[in-house]
Amino acid sequence: MSENNVQKIKRFNRFYTRTMGLFNLYTDESPYSATEALILFEISTRNDCTAAYLSNYFLLDKSYMSRILKHFERDGLIIKSFSEEDRRIQHIKLTDLGGEALKTLADKASLNVEGMIDGIAEKEIEVLIESMQKIEEILYPKIR
Repeated sequence: MSENNVQKIKRFNRFYTRTMGLFNLYTDESPYSATEALILFEISTRNDCTAAYLSNYFLLDKSYMSRILKHFERDGLIIKSFSEEDRRIQHIKLTDLGGEALKTLADKASLNVEGMIDGIAEKEIEVLIESMQKIEEILYPKIR
């Protein structure tokens, strides 16, 4: 790959990160970071979720993931239960409080996206979404 292409992709990544407000997406009125919000979301969508799965999925150090999960436990957002098949494995689930926290975070993220696309013509939004889907289609095989 040419250095020029690498620089164009890096420029887009910086633009996208800033545009999406990923640096302050959840921190303005929340004790949870964007990373933590994404982890809560993944826990909510995954049956038999484990710390090892989350570490691998998000490409995060296991000790960092452990600290995040301990924070969630202290705040009452998750519960862990031992696997019936293997007592060394603990499954993670959101509590009702965790579900409420996730809903609050998701609603805030939705408002941010609505603000981002406010005033853009519907046809342009369709082009934007098609472009995003194309990016996902191209990059998805690399992150499996």
